[in-house]
Amino acid sequence: MKTVVLGDKYTVLLFSFAGLEGRIVENEAQAIEQVKDIRRNKEYGLMIVTERIAQWANTWINKTRFSKSNLLIVEVPDRSGHIETGKSLSDFIREAVGIRI
Repeated sequence: MKTVVLGDKYTVLLFSFAGLEGRIVENEAQAIEQVKDIRRNKEYGLMIVTERIAQWANTWINKTRFSKSNLLIVEVPDRSGHIETGKSLSDFIREAVGIRI
């Protein structure tokens, strides 16, 4: 099973350093199109999306979550931080792992 990241160019670049495939999404139409495409492709087992993209494609992401799909979807903050708390992805990693990156 493959992993794919949907996000802005900075988030995709960050995850590409870990060897993950990424797709840059810049607007709502692209977000919906990419989520639909990934849902159809049975090679993917994990889709990491930024919160902003999850908001844009909320309907399709929820359809995937509540279907019998084997696709796991994880939301992460983008470089501007968590939408509600303002914490960045590196803040979450630091709290989980205990080291500064």
